[in-house]
Amino acid sequence: MKPHQFKSQENLSLRQRIFSDIRDAILRGHLKPGDKLREQDISAQMSVSRGPLREALRDLEAIGLVVSQPYRETVVADVQVDEVVGLLIPIRLQLELFVLKQHNNQLDEELFNDLEQIVADMKQAAEEQNLFALVEADIRFHERIIALDKTSYAQQIWLSIVNRLRLHFIKNTGIFPDLHKVPKEHQELIKALRSYNEAAVAEIWGSHIRDEDCLLCFNQS
Repeated sequence: MKPHQFKSQENLSLRQRIFSDIRDAILRGHLKPGDKLREQDISAQMSVSRGPLREALRDLEAIGLVVSQPYRETVVADVQVDEVVGLLIPIRLQLELFVLKQHNNQLDEELFNDLEQIVADMKQAAEEQNLFALVEADIRFHERIIALDKTSYAQQIWLSIVNRLRLHFIKNTGIFPDLHKVPKEHQELIKALRSYNEAAVAEIWGSHIRDEDCLLCFNQS
């Protein structure tokens, strides 16, 4: 397989441009978990100095997309089963159910229209076998739910895990035999929200997140 080549960057907002290019390469699957990010090679490909490149790599490490250790090369981060099961699933589930419980009075047609449009985007992505677009639509669906809570801490919790979720989805969703399962499940979530019952929503939400976040991961062997 031909190694991913970074494009040359202009001198405007270098740190952010470098950050965005490497981030997109990771989230689109061009760079795989464990791939080495050699500063010399990347700076040459992008035609940039190592200073802004190192700053961008630190930013990427802060959001969980790369791992850097002293005197070692920076590598693309990975997501392991124990992190998915023991950390990401419980945090996601409790956060989203908390927001829904606290703000069920905001489950209005504006919300449902937004969610239906996102599911339509999921269906199109599944038809086109566009994994990146499908993952981003999935993230947008759940971010729309989180956005019901206007407090900063709910957003902060979500932002602390969302890029780890992206890594997990990119790594594992591609092996799933039917990408159409993703929009179908989210359509069922909308149906449950329309006739909101706390216990019923908790059950379907739990099943959805455990299936989406966990079963795909175990299917990779």
